[in-house]
Amino acid sequence: MIVLSCKPMDNDLKKIKIVAKALSDETRIRMLKLLTEKDICICEMEEIFPLSKSQISRNLKMLMESGFLKRWNEGKCVVYVADPASTNLYCRTLLEMLSGSLSKLELIIQDRQKLQKVIDNKVRELRK
Repeated sequence: MIVLSCKPMDNDLKKIKIVAKALSDETRIRMLKLLTEKDICICEMEEIFPLSKSQISRNLKMLMESGFLKRWNEGKCVVYVADPASTNLYCRTLLEMLSGSLSKLELIIQDRQKLQKVIDNKVRELRK
């Protein structure tokens, strides 16, 4: 009798579920799209998305815990960026796909313009 272990498949299923849940919200997809292009701190995200700081933090935490992002502290700012070297294969694959798509969507163009305005206004430097 041969007994097969289901542990690797269970783990893959769990990873896919976490990744799918992280991408089940349009705002998180938009955030992630911007983060594939540039590192962004929470204070900059507040200027781009009409959400409270706690809502932004929750969204970024979900993306972080699923394996899409890496982060670091820069003064008082917590800075996030997409992690193309994620240990989660599904995240790496989806980040690659995302970085090459959605660029011509009007909403993404507007997000990018807001980000550029935030960069021009040096929001991060003012909050350090």
